[in-house]
Amino acid sequence: MRALFGRVLLLFVGLVRWPLRAWVRPRVTPTDLKELALDDQQRICYVLAGTGLSDWLALEMAVAAHGLPRPHPVRHRLPADDRAVVLALPEAAGRGRAVWQRMIQQGMDDPASGIQIVPVSIFWGQNPVKETSLFRILFADTERPGRLRKLLIILAQGRNTLLHFGQPLDYGAFAGRDVAPEVAVRKLSRVLRVHFRRQRAATLGPTLSHRGQVINSVLADPEVRAVIERTARAENVSVAAIRARARSCADEIAADYSNIAIGFMLRVLSWLWHRIYDGVEVAHLQRLRDTAHDASLVYLPSHRSHMDYLLVSYILYQEGFALPQIAAGINLDFWPVGGLLRRCGAFYLRRSFRGDKLYTAVFRSYVDVLIGRGQPMKFYPEGGRSRTGRLLPPKTGMLAMVAGGLLHHPDRPVALVPVYIGYDRVMEVNSYFEELSGTRPKKGESVRGLLRSSRKVLSRKYGRAHIAFGEPLRLDQWADRHRPGWRRELPAVPGPSRPDWLAGFVDDVAETVMVRINAAASLNAAGLVSLILLGSPQKAVAEHELIHGVEALLALARACPYSPDVRLPSADGAALLAEAEPLVRLQRHPHAWGDVLTLAERDAVLLTYTRNNVMHLFALPSLLANFFAHAETCSRAGVLRDAEALYPLLASELFLRWPADGVASALEAALDGMLTVGLLTEDEHSGDLRRPAVGTREFAALIGLARIMRETLERYGMTAVLLANSLDSGHIERGAFERQCQLMAERMAILTGRNSPEFFDLRLFRNHLQTLKRDGLLTGNGGSLRIDPRMRTLAEHALQLLGPDIRQTILHLTSQPTAERGAQEPASS
Repeated sequence: MRALFGRVLLLFVGLVRWPLRAWVRPRVTPTDLKELALDDQQRICYVLAGTGLSDWLALEMAVAAHGLPRPHPVRHRLPADDRAVVLALPEAAGRGRAVWQRMIQQGMDDPASGIQIVPVSIFWGQNPVKETSLFRILFADTERPGRLRKLLIILAQGRNTLLHFGQPLDYGAFAGRDVAPEVAVRKLSRVLRVHFRRQRAATLGPTLSHRGQVINSVLADPEVRAVIERTARAENVSVAAIRARARSCADEIAADYSNIAIGFMLRVLSWLWHRIYDGVEVAHLQRLRDTAHDASLVYLPSHRSHMDYLLVSYILYQEGFALPQIAAGINLDFWPVGGLLRRCGAFYLRRSFRGDKLYTAVFRSYVDVLIGRGQPMKFYPEGGRSRTGRLLPPKTGMLAMVAGGLLHHPDRPVALVPVYIGYDRVMEVNSYFEELSGTRPKKGESVRGLLRSSRKVLSRKYGRAHIAFGEPLRLDQWADRHRPGWRRELPAVPGPSRPDWLAGFVDDVAETVMVRINAAASLNAAGLVSLILLGSPQKAVAEHELIHGVEALLALARACPYSPDVRLPSADGAALLAEAEPLVRLQRHPHAWGDVLTLAERDAVLLTYTRNNVMHLFALPSLLANFFAHAETCSRAGVLRDAEALYPLLASELFLRWPADGVASALEAALDGMLTVGLLTEDEHSGDLRRPAVGTREFAALIGLARIMRETLERYGMTAVLLANSLDSGHIERGAFERQCQLMAERMAILTGRNSPEFFDLRLFRNHLQTLKRDGLLTGNGGSLRIDPRMRTLAEHALQLLGPDIRQTILHLTSQPTAERGAQEPASS
């Protein structure tokens, strides 16, 4: 009888399998199942959250497509070497618990049997759904639907099916000899229930409210109501009129999810990435998955291209994460793009709302509502796109609102996720150059501009995009470490006031986020080639020398890695050059002694953007190499001492990962790495360091390494010398001094033949002064700053790294009286 029942069951499964295979298109996350690190020598037991036959068949399709062991065609079997088994979590407490207990008993009797328990979450549809929508009632996936509803769900969502394979559980933790099988089953089922619940939240996110409900929640916020009443009294108008204005602000801000719009955009993006990119490389997803199980995520990406808006959301969706709501500038809210982005989760903010207390209160409340609901978010800490390739100083307004949400919802864990985004070639780099050089003002977004740029974009290839999720920062845990007892300081009733410590707390968090973005950088072929080519005086290098230079930098990056999260290419120098050549637009000049590779003047300037994406990875070795650019030998102690004095300026500009009081060990490691790869040698007796002999490959590599930070050190030298020369007066007027530094850099660029608008970027000098102020070398508030006498020593340290020609130019320019320099000022750029 049992055999007959088995044959009937197999026949039924076969009848159902074929139409399901024809209709269902399951996707799998992780997209690279190697992340699971499954052991080929151990058996596999898949565990599903439900008992449905359709789930079992979807799993069978997925494992067959990805080369994993297929499950037994019938249930209630133990896993074998060539066949896996599928168990359903509800059976652990029902009729199927005997199989669970037998599996546990097998492990107790034979500890070497080795069974990997792999939880598999199946989602029939991944789009977010609204609380009371008809779509949710009929077609949205639920945990235990009836048979008719399950059929409707499969018909509606079969082509949008996602299977998430969790990390295999440690079987030995549940199959100990001192635990009864039934107890072990209960313990295992509890762990799996928690896993499935958290995975569901991480993939689908919170249930969405209708847009009108969110706006009503914002207007009902006590802080918003208080601001409405104060504004009405101040303007002597009715409360209803101000409330209508507040509703208009909320309507301007709020996102409006649409499953149709999301589906349309995903199809467009899938086509777009394949059209313009050769692939998208993604790193550190498993760490992100672990974090998503425990906290609401706020993504903080670097911002280098308009593509950033689309890329992160596309990757998150493909990898099975809940879609975030995205903070977008109001300049993007133009027809038809604005409405489409709003329906895909964008909420809009004005570029500045300083002084507008009503808008500020409404926007802050909107962010607070998202945090309270556990809604993932994404915004750019830099505020706007970087025009130079470097990270910009963070703007802390949005981050302060998220931190304020922590005060209102201290029990709602929120994790900030730094995201590094890089491209082999940024499509907007031409317009960035024109904006920096002043030949074209920044233009607003429009349909006409979109159509004009899209024609150019779609006609070219831009290499690969690189995205890496950096080390997350849990806000509550960070506050526990850096502000112990903060929970006891919370008011009984949340109000508009913020504690005094919050501003400093937000600044520290913002700095840490930027550091972690850079710590997750990707070193690509275009970046390596740009570091070598831009370090050659004439932007021309023999092919074999370029290949050796690339390999030398790669060897150094492996010998003293910048951070554990940095990704390095595995190809050799020749392959990397072949990959980069069309992207950086190298010009090849054949020669009997070997081809020479050059760059056109404009392409060399544009390539500085690519170099700036990755130059921080070699900041410490390059700083150290500059001590040997003009000296054959140096004492190890002296190099380390002087480099440590200059480090704070580099760290501030490039968001380097070591604190100033802890960089000594990192400098030691960088020196050891340079010794390991042969860029330096050490005298056995004196301990002095010596550079390679002139004319050798190693010497050329050392000088190329030094040139990576050369322009940066020249700017430091100019700033430090100008400040040292002002010691007689004892103080400077900040704004005038920043402008003086910029003008001097412009003049120096002309005298030295540079065509690099970023060399005299005013923001860089502004940042220098801020760093010097933070380190106590400048003091004072407002526009007037006093100069510490230690500035003269810093100027000497900076100048000794520069060549005699550059040193002479700086000293000559700074020796001119201020009035004479003012008379020679070129026209403002």
